[in-house]
Amino acid sequence: MIYEDVAGGKELLAWFGELPTFHDAEIISLSLNRSGASELKIHGWIMTDAVDSDGFIKLDKHAIVTFTLEGIMDLQLDGFSGQNVIGGLLLQRATDRGRSDYYALPQDELDIEIELLPCYGLDGFIRAKTVAISLVPYEQEKRV
Repeated sequence: MIYEDVAGGKELLAWFGELPTFHDAEIISLSLNRSGASELKIHGWIMTDAVDSDGFIKLDKHAIVTFTLEGIMDLQLDGFSGQNVIGGLLLQRATDRGRSDYYALPQDELDIEIELLPCYGLDGFIRAKTVAISLVPYEQEKRV
C-alpha cells in the first residue's frame, strides 16, 4: 500500500483507522508552484454505518489533509467551482497515460500520482516525484 511508503501516510491511516477513499470530500485549495512545493488541501472524513435522524450518513474523523507535492512533472485538471467535491482520491504509483511528451522531468517507476475522481468541480490527476501528507483534525462544529 503506497500510503505506508509516503511521508505522513502512516499517520493518515492511523487517524482514519482505515484507508480513506475521500468520497465526497471537498477540495479546499490547490496551490501549484513552478519550483518548490505545491499543495492540495482536502477536507476529508470517514463515513460510518450510522444514520442521523434526518436519514444522512454520519461522518467521523474530519480532518484537513494536505498533500505536499514536489517535482510536479505532469498534470491534467478539469472543472473548477465555488465548491469542488470529488468522488474519491487515488494515491498510487504513476500510470502510463500516454503523456510522456508533457513530462517536465524524466519519468521514474517511483513517480507518484494523485487522481481526483470527478463529482462536482475540480477533477483530474497530478504526477510528481514526491508526495508528503499531513493532517489537522477538524472540528465539524467550528465549520463556517
